[in-house]
Amino acid sequence: MIYSLSRNTKEGTVLHPQNTYYSDEYAQRMCKLYLKDEIVRAENGKMKKVYRLHAMHPHTADMAFAYEIGCPNCNGMLKQVGRQMNMTELGLYTCPACNREKGV
Repeated sequence: MIYSLSRNTKEGTVLHPQNTYYSDEYAQRMCKLYLKDEIVRAENGKMKKVYRLHAMHPHTADMAFAYEIGCPNCNGMLKQVGRQMNMTELGLYTCPACNREKGV
């Protein structure tokens, strides 16, 4: 699933996810910032959902690290657990609150 991200203010760093039915191609063209969910295997062998932050315009690591992103599932705050892949495929995030509930 792809989640478009919106800011409360023009210069704000807090991002709020919104469910969409966008394709990857459409999100790349239309969203300045968006999350895409991925499934990975945790250290304990269980599967967990993580989110990759994507940007339309290139971001340095410092620029990308400045964002605070809400969880699409519980509205808690996501925590960055992986580094950016390149200038537009940014950090990997997970939700500590959702993972606690699921025992991951």
